[in-house]
Amino acid sequence: MQTTVSLVLLFVSVIYATGAAARDLTATPTNLRQQVAALQSGDNLLLQPGKYPGGIWLKGLYGRPDAPITIRGQGPQTVLLGREGTNTVDLSDCQWLVLRDLMFDGQGKEVDAIKAGKETARGCHHITIENNTIINHGADQQIVGISTKSPCSDWIIRGNTIIGAGTGIYLGNSDGNQPFVRGTIEYNLIRDPVGYCMQIKHQNPRPNIDALPRGPSTTIIRYNVFIKGDRPSPDGNRPNLLVDGFPNDGPGSHDHYQVYGNVLFHNPRESLFQATGRVSVHDNVFADAPGTGIAVVPHAGKSLRQVFIYHNTFVGVGRAVAVSGTPKEGFAVAANLAVADQKFSQPWPVGNVRFTTAEASKIIVAPVPKLGQLDVQPRQPIPATVSPEIRSLLQKDLDFDRDFWGNLHDPFDQAGACQPSSQKRPIEAQRRPLKSPAVKTHQ
Repeated sequence: MQTTVSLVLLFVSVIYATGAAARDLTATPTNLRQQVAALQSGDNLLLQPGKYPGGIWLKGLYGRPDAPITIRGQGPQTVLLGREGTNTVDLSDCQWLVLRDLMFDGQGKEVDAIKAGKETARGCHHITIENNTIINHGADQQIVGISTKSPCSDWIIRGNTIIGAGTGIYLGNSDGNQPFVRGTIEYNLIRDPVGYCMQIKHQNPRPNIDALPRGPSTTIIRYNVFIKGDRPSPDGNRPNLLVDGFPNDGPGSHDHYQVYGNVLFHNPRESLFQATGRVSVHDNVFADAPGTGIAVVPHAGKSLRQVFIYHNTFVGVGRAVAVSGTPKEGFAVAANLAVADQKFSQPWPVGNVRFTTAEASKIIVAPVPKLGQLDVQPRQPIPATVSPEIRSLLQKDLDFDRDFWGNLHDPFDQAGACQPSSQKRPIEAQRRPLKSPAVKTHQ
């Protein structure tokens, strides 16, 4: 009898410690809000096909590392509709939460699709937003596909398609007081926004809350496609991608951006990429912009700290790289390849290579800055010379030894984002498989 009682008490203690057993639940447009309000750690909520009116508030949903809460749709069969006056999905004080396989249709209304709003005490951390499609959120340049306006860390934004938004992804608040920290943004397609395809805002001194790490951390931006259109930008022209500076001192002051394996295509009035702070940019393709490919500048009161730009390919870009000022902690521009018809007026450091289009057409498969035609694979190796000192600086970066497609290569001995390959892989292939050989992360 005593043994039986002991076993029962042990069982009860295990249940108490780990929470209730995970449940597989379903929801329909009529009961979604009720089902969401009852979610617990480990629950999987599957939305049935249908059209769901917007305005879903995800507040205080606390999953665990071993038992996240998952809300999953069935792709285009599960449509969350925008509704005036409320974000379609609004997160507040959530952790270890997954939103997957949903279609967001803003219906042209002035609402964001997914937003971590300001009403929060703890912030939102360990949020995964994966394989969603966001359309019709372009009524205004300030309307955003995925937005954070509260302290957020350890988000994974992966495999989403955002078409025609006002701004595709906007992470952090404009005042710098709601930081986005240690994220992984990968395999997304963001096309034809009014403003940014994506922006991460500058950061002021970091609030001391559990959602934010205190030590140095890295935000990874890789394998995305950022394509601008020609629509006017009433609130000001914007780069395809902008990453801003970190706190000047204290927690976060030694954070870092790793930006690699991306396509940044077309911008008629601005640079393709703008960066401040501490950033490594390698094995990306930049194409079709009369202005600048990469602009590294002091911005929003933040200075240049560490800037490494290497193994990128530029096609049809007016000026490949422009750096305003001197990074204080390290600087390298090495083994990049630029192809353009206009004369190169800017300095191009030793160890980088540039061709006219006529010269490049003999060496590169299709150096034509047009979707459907651009293929930057070289027919033969394009040698580059990089000093041992610079090599040692760059070898600390994630996947420094993989090219644009994720293939291993001998780093720094060749210029450009791609190594020679017998397989034709035009840039229009755009969405690379979610399982890449170059998968490393801080999480």
